[in-house]
Amino acid sequence: MKRALSWIWPDKLAGRATLALLAGLLALHVASVWIHEASLRGRQQTVREQVIATDLRQVWRALASIRAEGRDAAAHALSGPGLELHWREGAAPPDQAGTEASLSGFRRLLLRHAPELTDVRLDWADSTTRHLLVGALPVDAAGYVAFAAPMFRHAEATPFDPDGFAALATMALVIAIVSVVVMRGLTQPLRELSAAADRIGRDGAAVRIAESGPAEIRQAARAFNAMQDRIRRLLDDRTQALAAVSHDLRTPITRLRLVAGFIENGVTRERVDANLDDMAAMVEATLLYMRDGRDAEAPRPTDLATVLRTLCDDAADAGEAVTYSGPEQAVTALRPVAMRRALGNLLGNALAYGGSAEVRLIEAGASLRVEVSDRGPGIPEAAQEVVFEPFRRLEASRNRATGGVGLGLTIARRAVEAEGGTLRLRNRRGGGLTAVVELPLAAV
Repeated sequence: MKRALSWIWPDKLAGRATLALLAGLLALHVASVWIHEASLRGRQQTVREQVIATDLRQVWRALASIRAEGRDAAAHALSGPGLELHWREGAAPPDQAGTEASLSGFRRLLLRHAPELTDVRLDWADSTTRHLLVGALPVDAAGYVAFAAPMFRHAEATPFDPDGFAALATMALVIAIVSVVVMRGLTQPLRELSAAADRIGRDGAAVRIAESGPAEIRQAARAFNAMQDRIRRLLDDRTQALAAVSHDLRTPITRLRLVAGFIENGVTRERVDANLDDMAAMVEATLLYMRDGRDAEAPRPTDLATVLRTLCDDAADAGEAVTYSGPEQAVTALRPVAMRRALGNLLGNALAYGGSAEVRLIEAGASLRVEVSDRGPGIPEAAQEVVFEPFRRLEASRNRATGGVGLGLTIARRAVEAEGGTLRLRNRRGGGLTAVVELPLAAV
């Protein structure tokens, strides 16, 4: 049902406006044609009635001026395509004008044009169609003239005959084309506004749109840009505050580390050092998270295959079990430092929780897909989005002994989305987890 309605009522604003405009203009056209045809038919009928009245008056005068034995020949001589005449002897048939409103109206018109025809008899040959008027016109006591007159000499025109329908279809097509072009131009600022809103939070660059177009569009653009400025100031203030706190924590951590060196009990000293290491790691991770996306790194042509092979080679040199499969070269435009950090986080997670990693690069049409897989415990499907939240870790599969502070996946997704891509997780058959990165293959 919804699919059927989508054909009748488009989902996009341009389509709806075009449909409404087209429907209104077509309705106006059909109504104007109908009114014009109705008015034309009314005028034709009036003119026809006046012609019949004039002809009957002339016939009556002509026949009244000759002898009875010559009236039949005269009636035939006076007959024509619009008025058929026959002379009849005897009394005329009864008049039907009193029971038919249309006949009464014609009789009044007839009497206005020819007051001497007061005894005329009127009737319809077919009371349903009312196209042929028949009647009797008494001349004198000798007899009367029977007449038949079509009320319309031509078939009625309609707006839906072949020619009218072709004109209507042509007009509708032209209106539709012009409306689509105009409405696409009018809705272009709305599409830009939607695209700008979708980019919010995907990268560190401020998202602004041109304040142009109609007054309503300019007002919406100004409100959007002002909102962006307020959001940017709010985020900058909070980021600076958190970064300052994290930075200031380095000094007491360093002091505590020096104090811990004087602890004589080796076990206690190791525990204190481990806790201080955790605190230092959290501080560094927080600072990295706060700086991420704020750097003015611009996209540039980067060989993603080389980035992945380098990460795998570095891990292999460190004694890790890691393999790479994919093309030798895959160049696209992206931010190489941020992407290397993101892919490094994914590879580090796979090695930390699975003991080994399989890295694949796949060219899929207009996109590049990176898959980083491990054979670890995996993550429940219900929690596969939760782990992307800052400082969120799942103790069941990511414990403190092997895990970080819960920012690795957050930073990775932010970097991927800044390139217009996606990052998602899925469990592997037989155990393990696969991180799937989809990146658009941008022109370089």
